[in-house]
Amino acid sequence: MSADVSIAAQALEAWGASVKPLPTSEKEECDWLAELEGCRLIVEEKFKFDDPARVAARDAALAQGYVHGSSLPLRSNNRISGIVRKAAGQLSSTAAEVPHDLRVLWFTGIGFDGEAKHHQLMATLYGSTRIFQLNHRVMRTCYFFRNSDFYRYRDHLDGAVAAHINGNTATVKLCLNPYSPRWETLRDSPFARNFKLGLIDPAAEEKAGEAYIVDSDIDRRDEHAVIAFLEQKYGLERAMNMDMSIATAAIRVPRK
Repeated sequence: MSADVSIAAQALEAWGASVKPLPTSEKEECDWLAELEGCRLIVEEKFKFDDPARVAARDAALAQGYVHGSSLPLRSNNRISGIVRKAAGQLSSTAAEVPHDLRVLWFTGIGFDGEAKHHQLMATLYGSTRIFQLNHRVMRTCYFFRNSDFYRYRDHLDGAVAAHINGNTATVKLCLNPYSPRWETLRDSPFARNFKLGLIDPAAEEKAGEAYIVDSDIDRRDEHAVIAFLEQKYGLERAMNMDMSIATAAIRVPRK
């Protein structure tokens, strides 16, 4: 898979949208203008490939007949945050010149670690973790537990598509930014209707009792204070947070 191939344009066109590349200039601008049923969406498309050092280590182990194992934490990631920061700037620059209704980052993780990058993006956007109580087995997502890019770029990002490629199949999720003044417009847009099984809506999840939201100006660097806030807000007892990881193992098998 090459970055010259647009996953975003292919998907948007398959949903019936008209997609036009935006002209380049000396300014940092975004990639696409998509229109569906009168709703205009500007899109900045980003790709994240496997770390070359990780690829080299995996290839070396497989070449020697070893099993190569790895584990990646599914939490906020500084490199991915840098990608979000640049995309937010490009969307803001284009928004000043191009009439539109909504602004979205489209991020696709590609390669062996593509799925992990997809989850890391969502954790970076939402500052999320998992919360459980010591006396209960239920574990729920907690949004905005940490400092988050959706809050940081709330005036520039209405949402983001988190995608990853597995063979010829693309998995996509539309993440709504509840801090954007236009998030409900995105939620109700014709574009969102194409994410029936992949719409991430923290407000709806909280209302359904399926997630927690830290909606306070509390210092996110003080995890004990954040936990105490959650215990008071939701009536939790002995709450703890846990970051998930994705573990993989690979071995090279000769073809017959």
